[in-house]
This record gives sequence, structure tokens and C-alpha cells, in this order.
Amino acid sequence: MESHEEIIMDILSWLPVKSLLRFKCVSKFWNKLISEPYFKRMHLNVHAKNHNSPKKLLISQVINLPRYYIRSSATGDRRVYRLSKTIFNFYSFSLSNSGPQLVKDIRKLDSLSSFKPRFGCVYCCCDGLCFIGIWRERDNTQHPSISLLWNPSTGESIKLPTQYPETSPDKYLYGLGYDSTSDDYKIIRIDAFDKVCDYGLPDEILATKNASWKKTSECAGGPCGIVPRITELCLAFVEGAFHWESVCVDPCCVVTFNISNETYGNMSLPVRPYSNTSEETGVSAVGGRLCYHHDDGINFNLWVMKDYGMKESWTKWFSIPNHMKGHITPIYRFSNDEVLLSCFYVMKGDYEFVCKTANGSSNLMWPQHSNDIMHPKTIMDGFVYTESLISPRLDAL
Repeated sequence: MESHEEIIMDILSWLPVKSLLRFKCVSKFWNKLISEPYFKRMHLNVHAKNHNSPKKLLISQVINLPRYYIRSSATGDRRVYRLSKTIFNFYSFSLSNSGPQLVKDIRKLDSLSSFKPRFGCVYCCCDGLCFIGIWRERDNTQHPSISLLWNPSTGESIKLPTQYPETSPDKYLYGLGYDSTSDDYKIIRIDAFDKVCDYGLPDEILATKNASWKKTSECAGGPCGIVPRITELCLAFVEGAFHWESVCVDPCCVVTFNISNETYGNMSLPVRPYSNTSEETGVSAVGGRLCYHHDDGINFNLWVMKDYGMKESWTKWFSIPNHMKGHITPIYRFSNDEVLLSCFYVMKGDYEFVCKTANGSSNLMWPQHSNDIMHPKTIMDGFVYTESLISPRLDAL
């Protein structure tokens, strides 16, 4: 028979984060219980595994507003000058349990830095935690001013070390995952452009409990020609390992990196990409499963690995027409099997970000009224996350 405390924990574990944060004021006992790492993990497991639990879409937005002013010279000439003001914000949207719908609860999230950010991006998400970079100035060719591990549901964040090798590349591709062996969250970063490992730099991994980067034994662009696609939003995390696509070896394959023993591996792709086309391909994680997509310029095709590690379990999910130039990445599966796609399209020499839903027969813009708040040209990225109580602070992991 369950104890009184166990019954309360079981009931509370089904409640949303917003309610639990309020209920911490009910009593000292409830405050202590909800703050316990064990309960936070229990709450996460309930909502992460329950497909009926609502998820959130996190979007970063950058707006450039022109400003004009008139200046008089010593000779009396009056000239009009044009400056640009940059506004940066994070927004969250609720995702419906059953399928796409009009979104009404668009929420602007609080600023995370002591300074007014001019630019920012979400690198990756896991268990309700988001790894983000924020810039003081609008210059994303440089490394961010600060890097944070942030829980947008509770508002908690910690600053992570930002040291980079002296000859580090401008762009990294990141992955964030939970290591159940050490009960720690780990971040891996690999050179997103280097096909031949020009810098001679191995990949690096950060364990949040140690709060320091360390080098792995190999590099993503080393002798075996492992290289990620820059079109990927982040490294896919499935079954305790990060995944990305190799395009420099024959045949192409999926590269794996296990975060517990920090070893590399590989697995076969479901189809062989065409060698004579500029086919867009990539690896992603959707609904806890490894996915592979390829766009041949006519159709966007999505495959899913139903049994992890089994080549024979690769199954074609759907194929939809796509005649737009750009990059598409699947990021979420609704309970009715529709898939949310993150799309970067090239429009008149510029990029536009939109979300679409697809189930093999439809290809619709989503959410349908988001332009009231944000134009596709102002959106930088989109990540789906589960609301959780998990704290990014080291003493609470």
C-alpha cells in the first residue's frame, strides 16, 4: 500500500509546471517535495513519456528597425542619417496534443542577460533544458558573449564556460543529452564546417557538474571523414547517443557518439543519397526515434528507425512534394502522426523561417496566424521542448 506522501507525489507528478510552482507556497512539505531532484525526475518521466502531455515550441526572433535622425553641420547643412535598431526576444508556443491548431497562447519570455541582447540562438534542447547563446552585438560570426543552460518553464539558468581553442572555427554544431550513468547533462560541440579537420581539433564535451570543456579522443572531421550537415538544427540525441550524418565516406552513414563511454560508432542509412545532385539530407530525432530525411528537389522524404540499431527497421514515413529552395528538418510528431517541420526557405536571396505540418497528404503552414506577431524573416529557429522542473543549477542535478 502506498504511503500518504507517495500518493501526493503521484498526483502532483501529473500537474503542469506552472501549477507546481504555485503549489510550492501551499506548505513547507509541498515546497520541499516539489523541489526534490527525485520528484523533478519523476515529473519529467511522466510528461516526456505521455504523448498527451502538451509540448512547447521555442522560437528566437530578431527584428531590425530602421531609425532616422537629422543632423545639422557647422555650415548649416541638414542631413538625414539612417541607423538600425535590433530587438531580440524568445517566444514560446503551445503544441496541441492531437494535431495542428491555431495558437493563442504565444508568450514572450523574460530576458536572460544583464545586458540588452542584440542577437541569440537556441543550440539544442533536452528534458526541458535549453542550451543557448546570447550576443551583446549583432555579430553572429563571432562566438556568443555568454552561453547559458536555461529552463524556460521555471526561468532558471546558469552561465556555462565559453572558452574556445585559439584556432577555433566560427561555427559549431551542438548536442545536449542526459547521461543516466553519471546523472549529468552533457553538451558536445563539433566543427560544423570542417570537412578535413583543418584545425586538427578533436570534438569537445562539457559535463555540467564539472562545468568545463574537455577534448574527446577524435574529431568529427578526422581520418574517417565524419562531418555534420550545417543544415541540421542540432545533433540528434537518441538512446544515450548523439547522431549526425557522414557525407565524406562511401557509403554515407550515420555517425554515433555515446555520451556515457564517449565512443564513436556508425550505422547504415536507409537509402543511398544521389551523388550527382545537390540533395539535402540530414539526421534528426522525432518522438524519441532516429529519423533520416532527404530532399531531392521534387519531394521531401522522411524515414524512421523503428527498432534502434537495426538497419532492417528503417521505414519510410512519408513523402511530400517540395519545390522550394531551402532546408527542412522534422522536429515533432503529433499524436495523429502529423509531423511538424522546421523550414528555412530562400526567398529573393534572403532566408525565411516557417513551420509546416505534414502527414503524407498535406503540407500546411503552422501556426496559421503567427504573422500577427512575427514575420518569417524575423524568426531564427524553432525547437520543441517538454516543460519540466529540472534545474540547470549544478547543486540540483
